[in-house]
Amino acid sequence: MIDRRTFLQKSTLASAGMGLLPALAALPAYAKPAAATDKMIGIQMGGYSFYDEGMEKVLDFLQNEAAINTLMIYSHTYYSADNRPAHVLASDHGIDPAGLTNRKLTKTWVRHDERFYKNTSLRHFSPDSSYLYADKDIFREIVPFARQRNMKVLIRLMELSADKGMQYINNFERVLTRDIYGNPGSGPCWNNPDYRNWVYATVEDLFHNYDIDGMQYGAERTGALSRLLFQGSVPDCFCEHCRKRNEGKGIDFFRAKEGFTQLYQFIKKVEAGTHAAADTVMVNVLRYLQEYPEVLAWNFQWFRADEEIQQEVYTRIKKIKPDAIVGRHVDHQRSTWDIFYRSAITYGEMATHADFIKPILYHDILGPRLRWWVLERMKDRVLKDLSLEQSLDLFYAWMGFGKEAQVPLNELEPKGMGPEYVYNETKRCVASVDGKSKVIAGIGIDVPWHAPEGLVAYPSDAKRLQESVFRAMEAGADGLLASREYDEIRHSSLRAFGEAVRKVQ
Repeated sequence: MIDRRTFLQKSTLASAGMGLLPALAALPAYAKPAAATDKMIGIQMGGYSFYDEGMEKVLDFLQNEAAINTLMIYSHTYYSADNRPAHVLASDHGIDPAGLTNRKLTKTWVRHDERFYKNTSLRHFSPDSSYLYADKDIFREIVPFARQRNMKVLIRLMELSADKGMQYINNFERVLTRDIYGNPGSGPCWNNPDYRNWVYATVEDLFHNYDIDGMQYGAERTGALSRLLFQGSVPDCFCEHCRKRNEGKGIDFFRAKEGFTQLYQFIKKVEAGTHAAADTVMVNVLRYLQEYPEVLAWNFQWFRADEEIQQEVYTRIKKIKPDAIVGRHVDHQRSTWDIFYRSAITYGEMATHADFIKPILYHDILGPRLRWWVLERMKDRVLKDLSLEQSLDLFYAWMGFGKEAQVPLNELEPKGMGPEYVYNETKRCVASVDGKSKVIAGIGIDVPWHAPEGLVAYPSDAKRLQESVFRAMEAGADGLLASREYDEIRHSSLRAFGEAVRKVQ
């Protein structure tokens, strides 16, 4: 098994060749699914790429080389798009990645209408002339060019973290979660009406003022119980709004808070190696959950609050534009490894308020993510009594990974997961929605690895990428989304993606 240092060294060497791709090997024959000509083939990207590289040039490349027919463009880039290191950005886009880092990019790519924000104290970042591209209004500019090419344009709207919200959104501190000690948490509270109204106002503002085809929306957070047991995080949210919601459901606020506090203090002892060893960690965790069933109930209501926001976003968009395509983004922890989220919210339930569901199925980068973000963290806490190999076997069994999709522990870092993982999870999603919503498989391409030492390039293998496309379609996907971000994905990888898409058309 390679250690972390060796893995990082190999990844860094790989990043030096981010603009290169060897000739594609002959592709194996696959059962040809239904024609994909009318299927959504999308890509996620920031508006800045169109201005960096040229709007029509990018559109022509995406359509002609990558078989893209749907653009999912951020309305707001609050996610630090401007400070990623050059070595994780694609070097074959015709511009030097070194010139794309540490820029003062505008965060808002639309013009907001103040009339829609009367029921919330929150306000979006206001562009000023000192920010690059602050004068650009991406959807007004790109829609005509996209329509000429019969390409659809959807907004991608992302939830903010606490630090980004505090930096860019006026009054964001008012809507942050509160932990068991009363301190601000890491994100907004889904039960806070001020936050909800801001989300709804943003959606209504955009659909009233822009001629767009739809939206992809979704949060990238899970629940307090997962973060506690898997990462050792202080549990939240216990604000007045969460208390009101839960007490209305018959859940005792003080019992829930006490249960989370007891469990948190126990996990801290596990991390320090000072916990009582008479029973295993898991036995003790289950003891707390049985003594304080309010913990599970509180955690479940947190997921319900998120689902209510998702449903209201869908409803409000449809009221404004009935033919809008409203999709659901399901991040990697939700799609793949969080057992509490998976057991609380099914794809079938999501399908009642989503025209499409896009689960993140990043086959390559799941390897190191599973190794370091899941197994190692759980080994220090809830699965402390198991070896890493045992924990991996348990993960595969719990999450329903078929034998063909299972990768040995020592291959997770250097190889990542493979096309069978994409097939496995696409098929599960398709079965769960049962025809009530379309399934758009989020195929990871050249997704960087968030190593402890910083972002590291993790270039995709062209053959495995194409096999992942084939397997997603064989599993019944209604479309594909090239992910994570256009500016990270090499053109050579997008060509390989496009070639695979055309093979299933």
